[in-house]
Amino acid sequence: MNLLFLGTSAGVPTKSRNVSGVALRESKGKGWYLIDCGEGTQHQVLHTKLSLNSLKAILITHVHGDHCYGFPGLLASAAMNGRTAPLTIVAPAGIKAWLDATYEATQLSLSFTLEFVASDDLPSVEFENIAVATYRLSHRSPSYAYEFTERKVDAALDVDKLAQKGIPRGPLWGQLKQGIDIEFAGERLKSRGFLIFKYKPVLGAV
Repeated sequence: MNLLFLGTSAGVPTKSRNVSGVALRESKGKGWYLIDCGEGTQHQVLHTKLSLNSLKAILITHVHGDHCYGFPGLLASAAMNGRTAPLTIVAPAGIKAWLDATYEATQLSLSFTLEFVASDDLPSVEFENIAVATYRLSHRSPSYAYEFTERKVDAALDVDKLAQKGIPRGPLWGQLKQGIDIEFAGERLKSRGFLIFKYKPVLGAV
């Protein structure tokens, strides 16, 4: 996975820096996650190769405007771009109340469903390739950090270690390569112990 900073300014934008928005991209494919969506975030996305149709989830750290004022506009643009796949939203409960009020006041209608997960409950959320854990932060309003763990990270088999254990080439090697723990010679062997990772699988984003 890798990070693309869409905005790093706090409170208000500057001429060279937009307010908070971070895109986290999966290592393979076009899937990505948006952490915070300050005003103008969708315009920042237009300067990248990211597609709103490939967006897997939006995670809001807290309710202050520089972290969420771009949220309704981005959703509306996703609908106008033809998105139909459900979208997961992980955010404090106040975000849902504000979004519901925006729906009603502006007659916003989306072509896809939102699956809202309250970060106040400190949930763990599972996606196809990413697991997300939630942590409470100290701030003026309820605020949360999100930790991303990529579950299908490219890895090579540690051939020397396999040879030391006497594990023969074949199906057992294939299972370990796929991240499946195995039983061998009466011992339970963890796949992670026989894999060499090119990148660290865990990345925290706030």
